[in-house]
Formats: sequence, C-alpha cells, structure tokens
Amino acid sequence: MSELLDRAQKVIEHIPLNKADFLEVRFFKGESTAVAMRNGAADQISTELKTGAGLRALIDGAWGFSTSTSFKLEALRGAMKTAVSAARGMATHIGERGMVPQDYVYQAHSPLDVKTDPRTVPLEEKVKVAIELEKHIRSQGERIKVSTSNLSDVVQTEAIANSLGTRVEVSSCYSRLAGSCAAREGVLIQNASESLGTSKGWETMEEANPTEMGERVGKRGLDLLAAEPAPKGRMSIVMDPTLVGVFIHEAFGHAAEADGVLRRMSVLEGKIGKQVGVPGITVIDDPTIKGLRGSFAYDSEGTKTCRRTIVENGLQKEYYQSLETAAKMGVKPNGSARAMDFTWKPIPRMGNTYVESGEMSLEELCEQVGEGAILQRSYGGYVNPSIGQFYFTTQQGHIIKKGEIGPLFQNVSMSGMTLEVLMNVLGIGKGVEMAFPGTCGKAGQSAPVSGGGPHLAVANVVLGGR
Repeated sequence: MSELLDRAQKVIEHIPLNKADFLEVRFFKGESTAVAMRNGAADQISTELKTGAGLRALIDGAWGFSTSTSFKLEALRGAMKTAVSAARGMATHIGERGMVPQDYVYQAHSPLDVKTDPRTVPLEEKVKVAIELEKHIRSQGERIKVSTSNLSDVVQTEAIANSLGTRVEVSSCYSRLAGSCAAREGVLIQNASESLGTSKGWETMEEANPTEMGERVGKRGLDLLAAEPAPKGRMSIVMDPTLVGVFIHEAFGHAAEADGVLRRMSVLEGKIGKQVGVPGITVIDDPTIKGLRGSFAYDSEGTKTCRRTIVENGLQKEYYQSLETAAKMGVKPNGSARAMDFTWKPIPRMGNTYVESGEMSLEELCEQVGEGAILQRSYGGYVNPSIGQFYFTTQQGHIIKKGEIGPLFQNVSMSGMTLEVLMNVLGIGKGVEMAFPGTCGKAGQSAPVSGGGPHLAVANVVLGGR
C-alpha cells in the first residue's frame, strides 16, 4: 500500500489548511473467513473482502468524515472535499472544539508476522476444524440439546497518512475458535463454552485440538446438570483468570476510555492520581505482547502503541487515548484509537488488559475467603461504565468452606459496583493467565481483545443462581 500513501499525500496537499486544521486518509483492506456450525449443520460459511478509505477533516474545530470504495485520486479528492465541507458546515454548530496534538508523527511499515497466512488455507480445511469441534461437543450425549462451533480469521492492512506527516502501514491477523453447548435435563438448562484466540495465523488452529476441546465443553455441560444449585447472596469469592479478565476489561477498562471520560460518562472521571483500588492492584494494557488476540503495533490513527499502566498500586494513572482525547487532556496519545474498518472513525479501545500478578497461592486465597465461593469460566455479562455497575455470569463454581474448595455448583451470576470490587480485594494470586480471548463491542464497532490476570479474592460480592 506504500503507493497509496503517496496518493494520500496528494489528496492532503490539495486542501489549503490553517494551523490547527487536520486531514487524514486511512486505507483499509480486510480479508476474512467465518464458519459456524450448529447441531450438526452449517449455520454460516462465508468469506469477505472489504476495501476502502476513510477520510477525516478537522476544520475550524469541527470534524467531517467521508468514505470512498475507490482508491483513484479523483475519488479520494472528492471524498476529502465532502469531509471538509461537512466540517465547515458544522463549525458554527459545535460546542467544544475538536483538536489534535501537533507533536506526534510516525513513519513506519509493520508487515504481517505469522507462520501460516490463513488466506493460503483452503476453506474446506477450515470447515473441517469447525465440524470436528461441534461434532465432539454433541457426541457427549443426548442431553446436549444445542451444540455450536465458530471459527474465524481475518487479515487486515491499514495505511494511514495525515497532514502532520504520519505515514504508517500496518498489517494484522486475528484467529479465533470457539465452541459452546446447552445441556438440558427436564427444566434445568446449563451452558458451557470454551474459546481460544490469537493474533497469530493458521498455526492457531494447527496448535488447537478441536476433538479434545469439544469433549471438554460437552462433558462440562453434562457435569453441571448434576452439580449443586448455585449459592445466592452477598459473600466473599475467588475470581478465576477468565472472570478477572472479563471484569477488568468490561467493568474497568471501558470506564478508562478517554472519550467516555470526556463526555462525563465514566465512573473514573477525575480519578487520575486518586485511589481506585487496594494498594496491591496494578492494571496493565499491553497491545505489544506478541501473539495475544488484542495485540497490534500501530493504531488506526498511525500512532505507535505501547504498554499502558492504567492503575498502579491502586492509583489511577492513565486513560486510553486517541489523538483528540490526548490533546484535550494535555497528555501523550498512547496508541488506543482503533476502527473496525474504513467505514468507522477511530475511537479509544483496549488491547490486552490484565491485572498484574500478586504473591498468594490459590490455597492461600481460599483460606483468606474462609466461607464463600470460587467462580470459574466467565460466560458474559453487562456493564454500565457511567455508574460503574456490572452483572456477569460464569459457567460454574465451587463452594469454599473453612478455606477449602468444595463441591461443584451450576451456572451463577455476580453483580456489584466496579470500584467497590477493587477496593474490596482480599488477595492477589500468583501468575497471569490471559484467559479471556474476546471480541469487544463499542459504539457499533467490534475489536479483537484479550484480558486476564491471576486469581483474585474479593469480599462482599452479590451472587445469584439460575
């Protein structure tokens, strides 16, 4: 795409600009595959090629945005003219003026770095993996009433040029395999699932074992039918790394995105330098870790990404920043602006979010809890970042009695307030497991992410059963 960056420069130079004005051309090419099986039949088998350019203009403090599916110079100039016209039309109707910092310019080429490009793998081989996974979930017994598998991969390239001088071309690959089941006995239904996701290529699927994954998922669903009912009420718990990953991403990470903070829609507004958790809690987001699902080298504005310390020893340190939010907050952009494709504007997003390791073993965490529960294998949930309220579900758990792990119990929910959880941490386990390879939704856009951490003991959480 390097020749396109030269073309983008011609588009940008065609528009006269004042000092604080800003133009950006972002070319996008994405090639993806999706295979979904359900109850022994194909639910979806598709490939998609998406190409186009997103063009932004910041004129007199107002933003305009336009797209083009053609990369021809005249088409791009026409789309930029539309973006500029939209910005000028809005300039007298804006409240707070838009801005970008003038000091951050990047020039780089970050090529695709995978062992096996999934675009070279026949579709039949991809379908075979999904069939194998779903078949072995369903094979565990007649009480498996719903069995699904999903395989997806995408290779995408963005080439970004702006009026400040940034010229960046970056390619990424994201692969994911997931299976789930609903087991039923009478009126009782229990759900089980498992997934893996990386920023690697087809080697992700070659390293996976769909047969074993399917058997684990199906067996877990059946085992949960015979497990004890989930406990209810307020109690101390141990969260496993999958739940810690979902919690720190959904409940805390979204609240730390600077666009929400600036709109006063975050419980973390005004918290920089202030205590948001116990002194031992440190929260990191690091998209530079090779191979994780939320990894990328440069964001969709061409800013080099970096390791972000969101919380350090209980103190809020930074937010997820785009060029605009960084300018408004007077801080350095940290490479967090991501766009799903060329039809969307970049917005602050997470990458690989996790709680740093502590020093306690799982046995010590259970002893700290005394009487309570350990929750395992997150299943999803809901969060309201503006007030810091959350509701998550997990596939299973175990009673903790007198500090010992006891019987298995069924699907369970937990709910509460984000900052209360971090302030009620009783202990932080050893080691970090990036156990949540997910797809994050925000403002209509999806992005590959991951999350995790150690086991975490927390007091005073509300649990609910089925």
